[in-house]
Parts: sequence; structure tokens; C-alpha cells
Amino acid sequence: MTKDDADSRIAALQNEILKLRERLRQYGVDTADAAMEVARRDYRHELELRTEREATTAADLRAEAESERADRAEFKQAELKGQYDEIVRNSNFNRQVLENTTDCIKVLDLDGKLIFMSAGGMRAMEIDDFSTVAMCPWSEFWHGGEHAKAVQAVALARAGGTARFEGQAPTAKGNSRWWEVTVSPIFGPDGKPELLLSISRDRTDRHAVEETRRILFEEMHHRIKNALSTVQGIVQQSLRTSTNLRDARGSIEHRLVAMGKAHDLLIQNKWISADIRQVVRNAVRAYVGDETRLAIEGQSVEVSSKAALTIALLMNELCTNAVKHGAWSNNTGVVNVSWSQDGNTFHFRWIEQGGPRVAQPARPSFGSHLIADLLPAELGGSASLAYDPAGLKFELHAPLSAFALLDDGRRG
Repeated sequence: MTKDDADSRIAALQNEILKLRERLRQYGVDTADAAMEVARRDYRHELELRTEREATTAADLRAEAESERADRAEFKQAELKGQYDEIVRNSNFNRQVLENTTDCIKVLDLDGKLIFMSAGGMRAMEIDDFSTVAMCPWSEFWHGGEHAKAVQAVALARAGGTARFEGQAPTAKGNSRWWEVTVSPIFGPDGKPELLLSISRDRTDRHAVEETRRILFEEMHHRIKNALSTVQGIVQQSLRTSTNLRDARGSIEHRLVAMGKAHDLLIQNKWISADIRQVVRNAVRAYVGDETRLAIEGQSVEVSSKAALTIALLMNELCTNAVKHGAWSNNTGVVNVSWSQDGNTFHFRWIEQGGPRVAQPARPSFGSHLIADLLPAELGGSASLAYDPAGLKFELHAPLSAFALLDDGRRG
């Protein structure tokens, strides 16, 4: 091959190479464009997927947030409902307490004026309409020394202390009551008293019991002194008028037994009173068994313990004399016992009939002294003892008040 041929061949190959390069270049651009388009399409797809995922995630988050908010709202609602129910229960409980307590619960302002009273307190104070006492000074419900106690209690509570006292005050309808009172402060947010709480508890029944106990102690003291004085008098007079110790002992024992029986009757009636008819029957029961030899005339009347004891002792002396010397010393004599009322005077009579002839004793005995002087004097009255030949006659006349209730409710 010649040089020209070789050159020509080389030139042809170079020309082919150029064409090839052009083709390759053209193919590469197209491929790049296609790849670019694919990449763009993939990117857009990925973007769409990501956007969709983000939207889904956002929706899920919103749903989760909504669910969480709903849960929180439901929990809060349940919590609020529980608190509301608790408030209602507490309110009902407090209302029931205030309505049903027997204590008088009041709220006062710092000047001591009444601004609230519980329903139970209104019942205790017998107040029908609270408006009639609203803003009234609480201390004005108290009188006398109790008023000063109430004023001092308000002052102490206003200063932050707690006051207690017991006193008597009437209800709105005028019924007297004894109250146990506490007055204390109600503190505000600043820690200072802004209102006052007053609680009064009705202690009338307890006070009545204590008063009854006091009266009973005084009465017991009085009875013991009287009994000892009576025993002392019986012993002294029996010893003075008896001829020997045997007679004195018998006389003393006999009279003390009669006194004991009278006390038994009074104890059965709680030392308050006794029926005079029962006193008479009990006194004569040991002396005469045949009721045809005893006539009793008079109504059943409750007499004072002092009168019952005096009548019992009188009956013992009269019965003893009737058995020894009078109507009951034989088989035919009878005794008539009667009592009656004439105005403000009480009359008691003992009349014997059918017994041996009665004569005036040469020397008055202690028994006659008891019958005619000592025992009637116990009742503030007088007596007459007549030795009528047909039978002994005894009459007692005493103020009706000696047989009745005393002003303090006790029997004399």
C-alpha cells in the first residue's frame, strides 16, 4: 500500500472516528436527558410520597393530639364532676348537720350582730322567722350577769381567742333555758378574725338534774338533822318520865319503831309525799286487826313528808294509849279518825268511844306531851287533848300550807 493509500485510509478512519464520536456524544446527551427525566420523575414521585407521608403523619399527629385532648378533656370533666359531686355531698351533709343538730349554731359579725342561725338552732331558740332577729346584737339575748358574760365572750373571740361560759337565757317564746356556750373566731385569708362562730348547747335538763341533786342533798341534810333531833327528844323525854330503865327502853324502842315505819312509807314515796289515809292505816295496822273497831273518815290527800311523819308519830302515841288504857283495851271500844279542810286550816281528829271510863292522869306523860305540844308545833299548829269520861278526844288544827307543796316543789 502506497503512502497515499495509507494516508487516505487514515483520513477515512479519522472521519469514521469523528462520526462515531458525534454519535456517541449525541447518544450520551439523549441518555443524560432521559436519565434526567427519570430522575425528575423519581424525584417528583418521591416528593409526592414524602408529601403524602408527611400529610399522613400530620393527620396521625392531629388525630393523636385530638385523641389526647379528648382524653384530657374527659379526664378533666370526670375530675370536675367528682369535685362537684363531692361538693354536693358535703353541702348536703353540712345542711343535714345544721338542720338536725340540737345545738344552736350562729355566725356573728365582728360587732357581735347575728347574721346566720342554723335551722336546728332556730328550733332550739323557738324562732319561726330568722328575719325577726337578723342583725340583732347577740348579747341582747342574755340578761343580768349573763349579758356581761356574752359581751366579754364576743370581745375575746374578736381578739382571736375562744370564750366559754354557761348561763340562762329565754327562747323567743319566753321559755327559760340553760345554755353551754362557745364563741370562737372565723379567720379570713389574712389570718385575722373576719366573723365569729357561736355554738350554744341546751343544758336545761342537766341543770335541772343538778338542781334536783342539790335540793336532795339539802333535803337529806335537813331530814337527818330532824330525825336526830326527834330521836334525841324521844330518848331524853322517855328517860325523864320512866320509872326504870326497862320501861324507858321499851318506850324508846316502841317509838323508834313507829318512827321507822313512818320513814318506810316516806321512802316508798321518795321522801316527797304520802297519802294521809295510807299513813293512818299503816300506823294502826299493828295495833288493831279488826277494822270494825276503827272508822276512818276523810279523802285521800297527798300531804307533805313532814306532815306525814308527824301524823304517823301522833297515831303511834294515840294507838299505844288506846291499847293500854283506852277504847282498844277492851273488846267493844271503837276509834273514829277523821280529817277535813276549812279554808286555810287543816283539821285532824281522834275520838274514842266504848272503852273504859276515862280519867285525867295525875301526872302528864311524855306521850301526852308529844301529842298535845311537841308534834303539833312541828306543823305550826295547836292541839287539844280532852279526857272525856266517854272516851279520849284529840283535835289538831294546823295551817294547810304545812301539809302542801312548798314553793320550790319539795314537800316539807
